Amino acid sequence: MADQIEEEQIERWYREYQPLLTAVAYRMLGSHSEAEDAVQDVFVTLSRQTELGIEHPRAYLIKMVTNRALNMMKASPRIREHYPGLWLPEPILDSAQDDGPQTQLLQRERLGYALLVLLQTCTPPERAVYVLRESVGCDYKEIAEMLGKTEAACRKIYSRAAAKLGVTTLSEDSTRLDSAMDRFVQAFTTAVNSGRFDGFLRLIAEDATLLSDGGGIVRSALRPILGRERIAAFFTGIARKGSLTGHLRPVRLSGQSGLLLERAGLLPMAFALEPVPDGSAIQAIYLISNPHKLGRATGTHPKWL
Repeated sequence: MADQIEEEQIERWYREYQPLLTAVAYRMLGSHSEAEDAVQDVFVTLSRQTELGIEHPRAYLIKMVTNRALNMMKASPRIREHYPGLWLPEPILDSAQDDGPQTQLLQRERLGYALLVLLQTCTPPERAVYVLRESVGCDYKEIAEMLGKTEAACRKIYSRAAAKLGVTTLSEDSTRLDSAMDRFVQAFTTAVNSGRFDGFLRLIAEDATLLSDGGGIVRSALRPILGRERIAAFFTGIARKGSLTGHLRPVRLSGQSGLLLERAGLLPMAFALEPVPDGSAIQAIYLISNPHKLGRATGTHPKWL
């Protein structure tokens, strides 16, 4: 009887906390499939415990999934050494229907796709502390208990992460930045549909960067494309080859404005645009064409954000 009660309790926790735990792991790992694996491992481990005795399941489960993600990240550098070209996080297509409390909590800081890319430059502990602090809203005492560190150490780790990330200002003036992003998306849509990129390129910063991830499956630039002129040449070249022919639509990718290009008979592409802090120009463009990373962006997998 006791075993059945505990099994039912675990099932209730899974239904209640799985979206939150998956989102936390995704923000740390940059991969939805790996995030799902991390959450699955947590509940398998939980089911094998002889006694639960968990007073605060939310905090306990966040701690478990965070530490599982940290362990998984130890293997990431070795795996990505052999990745063909640039590695970018898997974009997730935001669902307008999913506005539950966990999603609202995780999206309050507008952790967009661009910040997911920047998080990859942080060490695993820096990622963990930053995500727990900014996404989940944990205080330093809670983070210290989850990671087995002192509060002072967690504050220092957070400061290092914030310095690497440039302390994003995306949440400070959301109305102005939303307006700027809408303008960038519209300009890019017009450029692709017309084949004329002059107007869009004027919105790109002189020292902008374009990163593309084809995963060795779709032809892509294996190194960053640096500067407005080279980015202009890149888009002009692929447009002439017909690579941008298709239906382009604005979407929300991992909490940030982006575009999805669906092409008849060809694999899709996703574009995420990163503005400069004041929203006056585009400082980075992320192009994802690896089909293994676009299943949830094209709607062929369940959307959970």
